[in-house]
Amino acid sequence: MSEPSLTEHRHLPLQLIAPDELDGLGPEQLARQVTCLQSLLLDLDCGLWEWHPGSGRQRAQGALWSAFAEDSQAALTGLWTGDDLCFVHSDDRDKLLALRHRCGSRGGAFDTTFRAYDSNGQLCWLRLWGRSVAVDGGSGGNIVIGSCADYTDSMSARYLSSLPGERPLQTLAGVSDGLWEWDLRADEVVLDGACWAMLGYEQSPVDTIARAALAHWKSRILPEDFSRAEQAFKDHVREQLPLDVEFRLWHRDGGIVWVRCRGQAQRNSRGIPVRVLGLLQDITGSREALLRAERELKQQRQENANRADLLFSLSHELRTPLNAILGYSQMVELDQSLNPVQRQRLVEIRRAGQHLLHLVGDVLELARIDSHRLAPSMEPIQPAALVADCKRLLEPLAETRRVSLIFEPLGWESAYICADPVRFKQVVLNLAGNAVKYNRENGRVVINFAPQAEGWLRLSILDTGRGIAEEKRAEVFEPFNRLGAEKGQIEGTGVGLAIAKRLTEAMGGRIDFDSHEDQGSIFWIEFPLIDAPAELMQLSAQPNTPVRLPPCRLLQIDNRPTGINRLKSMLNGAAQVQHLIAEDAVEAIFTARTLRPDIVLFDPAAPGMSATDLARILKEDPLTAEIRVVAIGECSGGGFDATLPEGFELAQLSQVMDRFAPSVTPAGD
Repeated sequence: MSEPSLTEHRHLPLQLIAPDELDGLGPEQLARQVTCLQSLLLDLDCGLWEWHPGSGRQRAQGALWSAFAEDSQAALTGLWTGDDLCFVHSDDRDKLLALRHRCGSRGGAFDTTFRAYDSNGQLCWLRLWGRSVAVDGGSGGNIVIGSCADYTDSMSARYLSSLPGERPLQTLAGVSDGLWEWDLRADEVVLDGACWAMLGYEQSPVDTIARAALAHWKSRILPEDFSRAEQAFKDHVREQLPLDVEFRLWHRDGGIVWVRCRGQAQRNSRGIPVRVLGLLQDITGSREALLRAERELKQQRQENANRADLLFSLSHELRTPLNAILGYSQMVELDQSLNPVQRQRLVEIRRAGQHLLHLVGDVLELARIDSHRLAPSMEPIQPAALVADCKRLLEPLAETRRVSLIFEPLGWESAYICADPVRFKQVVLNLAGNAVKYNRENGRVVINFAPQAEGWLRLSILDTGRGIAEEKRAEVFEPFNRLGAEKGQIEGTGVGLAIAKRLTEAMGGRIDFDSHEDQGSIFWIEFPLIDAPAELMQLSAQPNTPVRLPPCRLLQIDNRPTGINRLKSMLNGAAQVQHLIAEDAVEAIFTARTLRPDIVLFDPAAPGMSATDLARILKEDPLTAEIRVVAIGECSGGGFDATLPEGFELAQLSQVMDRFAPSVTPAGD
């Protein structure tokens, strides 16, 4: 079959009629022409509409309207003919209302673009054009006929290029975070599909989004979170505080969703806020992970507390039999019938017992710190004076190890920090004691102060020992880890550095070290500098009252020459006080039974037994029942008559002696 020739095609009629041809058309041809034009327009995804301003009658056709409402008449009402134009962006409503009034009153053609929100809350651009036509020569008023098309693809890029604030929001929409806009003038909120999906909806569950969405979301916020979330929005709009708030929402299935809401207010040229653009993020997963971590942390803390309680109780139970072993072994050593071999064995028993007692004491100290039974007693102190005391205590050990011990305050003798003086000295003794013990023969230990940034004072302890390998750095402050030193001849428990770290941090300080293998180490602690106490800044109005010591016999139990010499210097010139000395608990019991002192000063560092056990033994013996036992420093247990702080002054000693000394001086030795 042959194709039609070009000549035959030229005789086919055209489908579109020119205006000058309308008069020659019959009714059927006119109807066919109208149907053809309507189908062509609707195929272009346009919406046709007509509106009679006088009567309010309207009609809309086309698939375009279904994006805004199921009923095309309702969609036209929300976009053009209604009073509130609920689907139109609030910034474009006044423009459309003015255009509609002009067309209804004066007539004419129009063509405009504006922003609107579809049924899913998505912002889109629409083009609306048409003409106002007189009906029955004007007697029937005007009727407006027009079309509407979606111009989002062509308008969005140009629009966003002039609004830099919305570009990041569009970008964030690609990571499943929800976008929202709150119009402050109309008190309307528009949310996109991602926001509704967080509540379990595929699309918005409300018909008029801008009007009902805000109320719907308010009803979904948990009551206990509502006031906090509302206050965050008010603070952002009124006080310009950052908007970043987390709250909970009821999910569609009855569950709870955690969301994080962030936003930024936009203001007009006069600085008045007009809208808030924001981002909504579902953080339910991270919140649940945080709650799980908090529960696990709470459980671990409880387990640590239980372990600390166990160690605390176990250490207390072990100290009593150990003190008994040490005490009886020392008593057996006094037996003159022992041969050298037996005496050497007893020495080894006592040495091993003392090492075990020190280990139990360190474990007890760790348990007290970990169980928060040890709360530092913070006060203004001069660290230089305490370090000087520590140096004097360590000098015998340094002489034994043939190590030079040097303390250089470098002008910081009058500096003050806030710390617990007893615990501060304990930290310094641990660090400096290690520097002496693990040094080389004829080595040096240098202790000095140096200021640091932000008003901190650093105490450095330098040694010339073998140093610490870099791979063992993380193990330095671990309890019971001696970094291989347990294979050597130097005794230790491996707990001193762990205790020093915990005590330093408990007092608000910092601790760390630098070390080079075969060159030595520098351990340091830092505390913030403070002003001198106010009472020290004032001059005394009256001369100090001299301290008077009552006559009595005073038995000091201490095996440290520095402690003995310090008390001797205090009692210098006090001939009415007889100063007796015992180096351990066994010797003290023997002295107490023979010389009958009035007061016993017990230092917990003395070997043999605890102050509690010594007080019990003395009280149970009729010969020594009247002797008063005074413990020095922090002693566990009880049973003694009084305590004196470590590093007590003469006035404090005088108060104790006034309390316990007899009214009449005992006669004879």
